[in-house]
Amino acid sequence: MEEKKYYCYICGKEITAENRTDEHIILNAIGGHLRSYTIICRDCNTRMGETADAKLAEDLSFFTDMLKVRKNRQNRHNQVMTDDEGHEIIVDDGGRSLKLRRPYSVLDTKDGVTNVHIAARNEKELQGILSGYVQRGELTQTQMDEIMGKAKMEDHQPVLSKSNSISTEAFPSIIKSAANFYVDKTHDIARAQHLVPYIEGKADCKDVLYLHHFKTLPYKKERQQVTHMIHIEGSKDTGLLYAMMEYYSIYVYMVVIDNNYAGEDINMTYTWDVVAGQEVERDFRLPMTMKDLEDFRNQPHSQYVSFLPFVQKRADEVMAVWERANDHEDLHDAIEKAFSRFPKGCRLEPEMIAQVEQDVMDYFIKKINRSFKLRKP
Repeated sequence: MEEKKYYCYICGKEITAENRTDEHIILNAIGGHLRSYTIICRDCNTRMGETADAKLAEDLSFFTDMLKVRKNRQNRHNQVMTDDEGHEIIVDDGGRSLKLRRPYSVLDTKDGVTNVHIAARNEKELQGILSGYVQRGELTQTQMDEIMGKAKMEDHQPVLSKSNSISTEAFPSIIKSAANFYVDKTHDIARAQHLVPYIEGKADCKDVLYLHHFKTLPYKKERQQVTHMIHIEGSKDTGLLYAMMEYYSIYVYMVVIDNNYAGEDINMTYTWDVVAGQEVERDFRLPMTMKDLEDFRNQPHSQYVSFLPFVQKRADEVMAVWERANDHEDLHDAIEKAFSRFPKGCRLEPEMIAQVEQDVMDYFIKKINRSFKLRKP
């Protein structure tokens, strides 16, 4: 029996044992686990990974990092956010570890009075900043000694923010994932061929890529789910074959595979829950036409903004999943720390149990105070 041959739909080369590659249909960097060895060659995979794929991974890195998304291959990434004073904070361990990215200081002399405001990561760094002021003659050694004597290291809990959206530089990666899934499932390279210039960044992606928001999603989603999804649907009745791309249950894009479709009905969906780390069964129909896509894109701004609260609601639901996971881990750590003060295997006396209860209560008080701080207008 003759072995079936496969060809890279990007460059057309036959895929062999020498040039085959482990292609993640949805990026590994954002937790994609569906893979194929029969759709793209190693050279094309590497070339795309250095450009649009890397940009999409960066654009979505906030959710990837905060949700501690599991990947086939780990690639460490420093999530950088800004605090309420505009200073950069490195956020690690799903938001449980916050570190100042770099120290900062402001020295101001007014009416003969010198004020200095410094944020440093440790005492040695603080001393180095002050020594610099002394060397430049902006502070005396006596003033430096006074500041060092009064300085206190505090656990800084900044209010963080980050602008997060998918940029146009990442659009080719979205189109590639749609083409990957379609070719992997159908091996219909001819129909996906017109997407290659967009994937390579040689054509305007907006010709085939449409942002879409929904007031009501066309499928039922469980409360705790945060999903990546590819849904491909086509019908000769609508004349459209398209892929619906969903990232982190928030961002939705439509990729036009064929806008003059006259073939058999197609309906196939792949959904991956990035929190549970498992595939989810999802079956629905969403018969879209090119008019539907164009109407959404060209609607008046006043109508467009009416969709945004529904997108914000989905983003809030994702962050609620993160908060619940963090609360669970923090409580576990608080209990472990409370018990760690006693020798393993010892008999817990009433006063020891009371101490553990007080430690756990202190944890809850701290969480409540922090919650009020974050909600303060």
